[in-house]
Amino acid sequence: MIDLIHYWKVMTLQQLRCVLAVADSGFGVSRAATLLHTTQSNVSKTIRALERELDFDVFVRRGNRLVALTETGRDALVLIRRALQDMKALGSLAQARESGDSGSLRVGTTQVHARYGLREVLKRFARDYPAVDLDIIQGTSGEILAWVAEGVIDIGLCTLPARVPEGVVALKAYPIERCLIVPRGHPLLKVRPLTVEAIARYPLVRHDESFNTGSIVQREFQRRGLTPRIALKATDASVIKAYVESGLGVAVLQKLAIEPRERGLQVIRADHLFPSSMAMLSLRRDHFMRRYTYDFIRRVAPAWSRAAIDEAMAR
Repeated sequence: MIDLIHYWKVMTLQQLRCVLAVADSGFGVSRAATLLHTTQSNVSKTIRALERELDFDVFVRRGNRLVALTETGRDALVLIRRALQDMKALGSLAQARESGDSGSLRVGTTQVHARYGLREVLKRFARDYPAVDLDIIQGTSGEILAWVAEGVIDIGLCTLPARVPEGVVALKAYPIERCLIVPRGHPLLKVRPLTVEAIARYPLVRHDESFNTGSIVQREFQRRGLTPRIALKATDASVIKAYVESGLGVAVLQKLAIEPRERGLQVIRADHLFPSSMAMLSLRRDHFMRRYTYDFIRRVAPAWSRAAIDEAMAR
């Protein structure tokens, strides 16, 4: 990873904004110029000047067109995005002192946490902090961790992928256990004890393997040499429940996605067959934390006091 601190004295914020605008505009210099209220030629000259000062190309060029980021340019973009986010936070310090509990909070999470795990937390948080703009962004675990590392979001909530980006701190939030859902009256309700082999005899409605539950379910069948018929793959727990209720198949689902009254479904305990996971809160180690950010974390995971969070961020 390159070190932009070495170049800080020769860079300007306008140069950084130009790079970010071009990258976020799909490498369209014209669109970037419109966003920055300047001309195409000025954007091109500004980027060329920055590349001369950095002594490397940020963009790949095809003729006069910018078509991609160079390998070093991709590293630079992560740091540029972070630097601009930090400058924005620095500029808001005085306003934060005056306005108190107002601002924005961007939370990245998966559909199941957004729809079920965070519902009551967000409802109460919005009531207690009416001046805070909440932004919930959904994605896969890998995307969420990347957004945290790049400063696109303030907090991530998901299970952790195999690789956690450098500079990201993860805090335990709550366990995720799994159960089997079937249509009412399904034969599996009479199977004692329930086994993975018994489940494999029926069509499966499954989470996509890009999500943790999907990969865990797939792994447990593969470990036993079983290949159940996949009736449907989906990324949304509500969709999975709807198709199980319609009789398309059975599904292994997170317990937190089961609501008190599921009209056409019955739930069978399966935590002895499919291992539990841990939902983790992720933050960038150098992220500027507002008072309401600490409070949001405590509401999701009560064990994390402000002092405990600061200690984890400092380790």
